[in-house]
Amino acid sequence: MFLLRVILPILVGYLSLVVGQDVIPDDPELQRERHANFLIVRTSCAEEFLVPYAYAFQFNNTEAVLDNKDLTSMCYFRCFFERSGLIENFKFNVDLVRKYLWPATGDSIEYCEGLAKDEENPCRRTYTIAKCAMLRAVTDARNKPMV
Repeated sequence: MFLLRVILPILVGYLSLVVGQDVIPDDPELQRERHANFLIVRTSCAEEFLVPYAYAFQFNNTEAVLDNKDLTSMCYFRCFFERSGLIENFKFNVDLVRKYLWPATGDSIEYCEGLAKDEENPCRRTYTIAKCAMLRAVTDARNKPMV
């Protein structure tokens, strides 16, 4: 339950920032469906990987997991991003990311997708991409438009 209270606000919270980027929001019914799907995916991934709530909370507050060698947490994030359709084959679904997660600004998408291209572990690679995008959305590229 705590995981839902931690991640859901981040997913929903950035929607207001994203709308300011000339992103056409989904109609309310589709938004409800997407959020319901995010809830199902988060729950199933949390059950599958048994990630401690503290790890998800830590990621949401610092863009990092508590133990950077813990692949279980990284695999949880991979599970969530892939099953939700936000990332496929280590590439962002830019439309979904901009509508539901982060204000994907500047060169964040391209930069973050390429950041871990040599990483062989798929969990670590997906986690690195997501962490980078989250951090850049909050700091580096905040005032640069998405191209």
